[in-house]
Amino acid sequence: MPSTNGRSEHNEEEDLLELLEEDTLETELTEEAYQELVDLEGSVVVGLSFWDSSLADELEEEPVESSARQLLDLDLFLEDNATLELYGALLYLDPESEPLVGMPAMEKALVAMVDRESVLSEVAETEDGAPVFVFSAGKYVTLVITAGAWTIGEWEELPETEE
Repeated sequence: MPSTNGRSEHNEEEDLLELLEEDTLETELTEEAYQELVDLEGSVVVGLSFWDSSLADELEEEPVESSARQLLDLDLFLEDNATLELYGALLYLDPESEPLVGMPAMEKALVAMVDRESVLSEVAETEDGAPVFVFSAGKYVTLVITAGAWTIGEWEELPETEE
């Protein structure tokens, strides 16, 4: 279910530079940025798009194989039309686990998170100052995501899903 959403037609390095130039990509978890993220707590994930690559790949010397991939870029579509775009994201099944490795494992975890109608239950911070997003269904954690960069936007239509 990876989405190209036009990315395959564009140079990812140019996309990254454009986002940085527009100053829309958050890379530092300031008090203001943290509060914006906390304001999203309690929102249900109603859809997602993700790519089988990451803007962070531009920092790698060698191409990343799908089976070894740990970082990916994704858009989480939340209720109330909020979009949380995450770049260089790592996925964890719980706060104590190692990051997921490989696109099949990451895709399975992301699809399960949406299927369970997970809620952004908590926003926290890593020791390195990166945001941590905890998603839960009921009292169970469904997925934990950290990101190297992010932005918050709005969506008008959910992306079409592949059947």
